[in-house]
Amino acid sequence: MPHYVKVKLKYIVLSALSVVTISLSPAASRASTSYYNAFGRKQGLNTVVGDFLNNVLADSRIKAYFTNANIPALHAALVTQFCMLEGGPCEFNENMKTVHQNLGVTDAAFNALAEDLQKSMVYHNIPLAAQNNLLAKLAPMEKGIVTK
Repeated sequence: MPHYVKVKLKYIVLSALSVVTISLSPAASRASTSYYNAFGRKQGLNTVVGDFLNNVLADSRIKAYFTNANIPALHAALVTQFCMLEGGPCEFNENMKTVHQNLGVTDAAFNALAEDLQKSMVYHNIPLAAQNNLLAKLAPMEKGIVTK
């Protein structure tokens, strides 16, 4: 990944952390439906998440974390989570700390996952505002996901 993209991603994540608090409730974490529409609604989210998971499973830095994962269930959960976060009509109530507590996720793995997501969003021409909104909602989850 080019240096400027890493710097930009880091800036976006740091900006998000200063704006979004960790204790977002599902209602407070909802975005305007315009972001949901920018992703192409549920069908577009399905496509982006499918591509994202393909990137993750091909990424030597993090694919081992997904060896025993139920990929179809993960795909469905991510579509639902992203749908809710981007203002769509979905409800997602999984506790990220509980889901990831035994995985030993590192900061580097979390960042690699974010890079893979960003790559998929760019590939599918998701508008920057919608990308930033989703990343801003996901960034605070790092504290519950990273355990190493």
